[in-house]
Amino acid sequence: MSRSFYDGRMASPITHDDVNYFIIGIQRIQLLRGQGFHALFEHFMHYTEHSPFLTYQATLAYLLFGITDWAPYASNIFLLTAFLAVSAHLLRNTPPALLTACLLTLIAFPASSDIIVEFSPEIVCSLFTAIGVVLTLRLPLFDAPFGARFRAGLCFGLGFFAHPVASAFTFIALLATLTWIFLRDVFFAAEKRNLAVAGRRLALILLFSLWLPLLYMAPRYQIYWEYFDRTILNPVTRSMWVPNISLRQHLTFYLFGPGGRFMFGNRLLGCLVIIGAGCAAAWWRHDSRSLLRQAELLLLAMVFWFVPTLSPVKTEQYAFCFGFTIAFLTILGMRSIYETFPRRFGILAVWAIACLFLISDVSHYPVPNTPRTLVDRTFAFQTLNRLKAVLFGNATSYHGTKVYQTNIGAYAPNILQYYMLKQDPALDWDFASKWQSPDPEVQLKFIHASQEDFVIASARDNGLTYSPFAEPAEDAVLAAMWRDQQYVAIDRFYGPNGRTVTVFQRRGKFVGWRPVSGIGNPSGTPDGTRLSTGGVAYLQAYAPRSVNAELQMKYSGSPGEVVGIFLNQKALSKTTLPPTGSASLVQTVPLNAGENDIIVQYPSAGKLMLEQLLIVPQIADES
Repeated sequence: MSRSFYDGRMASPITHDDVNYFIIGIQRIQLLRGQGFHALFEHFMHYTEHSPFLTYQATLAYLLFGITDWAPYASNIFLLTAFLAVSAHLLRNTPPALLTACLLTLIAFPASSDIIVEFSPEIVCSLFTAIGVVLTLRLPLFDAPFGARFRAGLCFGLGFFAHPVASAFTFIALLATLTWIFLRDVFFAAEKRNLAVAGRRLALILLFSLWLPLLYMAPRYQIYWEYFDRTILNPVTRSMWVPNISLRQHLTFYLFGPGGRFMFGNRLLGCLVIIGAGCAAAWWRHDSRSLLRQAELLLLAMVFWFVPTLSPVKTEQYAFCFGFTIAFLTILGMRSIYETFPRRFGILAVWAIACLFLISDVSHYPVPNTPRTLVDRTFAFQTLNRLKAVLFGNATSYHGTKVYQTNIGAYAPNILQYYMLKQDPALDWDFASKWQSPDPEVQLKFIHASQEDFVIASARDNGLTYSPFAEPAEDAVLAAMWRDQQYVAIDRFYGPNGRTVTVFQRRGKFVGWRPVSGIGNPSGTPDGTRLSTGGVAYLQAYAPRSVNAELQMKYSGSPGEVVGIFLNQKALSKTTLPPTGSASLVQTVPLNAGENDIIVQYPSAGKLMLEQLLIVPQIADES
């Protein structure tokens, strides 16, 4: 929690990976509160989730703690508890001093804080898979209790359920575990057993491991397979995620490269020394049972390292099953070292290891996909707050509004949607971006075809948007939006690199204001005529900073009526309607930072028709 608060997700705006589950969690809360549990269950049965486990973990976290950034991460304490509980299970029947030293050693692992810092399906899937491996290996194939088999299989099932897209990797881990158990208890066993009985026992473990994911994943197999193919197998689409690294970097990525540093910090070499010493200690005291337990887990750890290393796609989180297995091996090694020495020296040895792990320099490998400096974090928070205020403050309708972004980075469609949903969980806006397209014509065609209400266009290298795919299109789209007569700039600010981000709004009869009271929309369309019958109409205009703007109004009523218009309690005009009943106003007005109040007064017996109200901030084009 401390690492996340100072260096991780809670020190920065919630980013692309985690935020998707938070958005769905908020939407599930709305569904539960509005339609009840039955509707929530129906949605679960018929809607395909990228990670069902994390989606409903986020939903439960928001139910318990409210819609806050920290709630899902606080719920990760359950996962950390499961990790430490299984570790304690491996150390049962040992003195409390040994148990405490081993758990302190595990807490010193960056992988332990990664469980809290990340809201990641890869980590949850890897954790339950590694737990399933440890629990399954401890069971004899023929004589294990039914309940123990079920619990071990359920852990594999939760691994599948946490990350269905990665089912191929989880299934390889399951098959590798079962294969070794078969070899250990049938092929290498001194007493040969019936192969048919062995087959039934293995089938039972498979059933316990697969029943839960199959209920959910089997009807959606094609969706998950297409996603897996697109990200891992298809050479055209996977090129977006494949780092340009050498063969040596591929082989060391999850050892001493970025993936290894993220899981172990600088402690992997120490872990390997402890594991080696633990195996040597078991051999020295002729403890074949302990030696076999460590050797078989080490063998599977090599498989869990080899499979993601073989994968062409590399991320810091793909090999966490290997990382958790190494952590379990480390405490088994510490137990073996303790049992080899006399009691007092054994305790001193394991506590010396724990202290070295606790005081050794922590990994400075940054939490992936977060701002790297305090300045970047500050800019990112300020940008999100500003964009949220500008969009909420200038939207002519709170239903179905469409927002487009040229590129992504510190802000992105899902990030902005999450922070706006926090303010209004019922928000039904659409957020889009062609951030994978470097062609400005593709982006502009989409903007006009879908008639986006807002367009957030940025200058290249502004410091806030940094996806390399859309960078070639940024300057061209920004320049085209300044020339586009269908859009008007309503805000413009600088990124940390000194280049601009501009928010454009689609022109219409009513732009840059919102009704507060005393005014209705009889036509029901965003640009339909507004009607007021109460004598006073209250409206608001929003400006992110103090700026002059052009106020354009067209209105009509009964001839001879006097219409007064006020801005921030200052009179702008007082007009007597001519015989035609129609009048207009074009005037430069000062807008304050934040909300600006507009009041329209007229005789209470009359009806005033607002035909146009346009407030255009005077923002210079410096692109």
